[in-house]
Amino acid sequence: MTDLIRELLAVPGLARIRLSSIEPTEVTDELLALMAGEPRLCRHLHMPLQSGSDAVLARMNRPYTAADYLAVVERARSAVPLIGLTTDVMVGFPGEKEEHFKNTLKLMEEVEFDQAFMFAYSPRPNTPAASMPEQVPRNEKLRRLQELISLQNEIQQRKNEREVGNIVEVLVEGRSEKNERKLSGRTRTNKIVVFEGDEKLCGNFVIIKLNKAYLWGFEGELISAQA
Repeated sequence: MTDLIRELLAVPGLARIRLSSIEPTEVTDELLALMAGEPRLCRHLHMPLQSGSDAVLARMNRPYTAADYLAVVERARSAVPLIGLTTDVMVGFPGEKEEHFKNTLKLMEEVEFDQAFMFAYSPRPNTPAASMPEQVPRNEKLRRLQELISLQNEIQQRKNEREVGNIVEVLVEGRSEKNERKLSGRTRTNKIVVFEGDEKLCGNFVIIKLNKAYLWGFEGELISAQA
């Protein structure tokens, strides 16, 4: 993967590269060193977790344990301070017991993800999981999902509030879906920032002061436009 990234970085005029979803087993020291030393490679990793329970991860055929995942998080944050970490989490996989779900909540609290995409397991025809024993009742899956969402919302809001007052670089993407009178863009850690500015800034990098935090991101103030 790092060889491909280096080839992309050699493309003239390429100002920013953001990785898509990547398995925790693919996060190598070489990749983290490249991310730490190359400002054009965004400091953001989206690593699916799926569950904080080793028993559930094994039933999912995931090639890592919760401890393995936490070790990757520790290496990432050590190599790339303030890296943005996002994930996917599923509750209610067949065989998931309350103690397994509590392990997921515990891991979420420990990692403090910047954002998480959270789902309740839904059986799909002709998949191994659909015929597994110990299917979790729908109402229990929804209860667990709501508890997980509530926890992540608390974490996310708290983390975003810590960043208020920071000065960040934002790539302007276009008009905001939150407020069409404002512009929207993303930081290198994949945080959404909305601010007032001229539409001619779209596609450019700007410097923004973060003034107010929300679950979805920030409202900010334009400090300067970069050449």
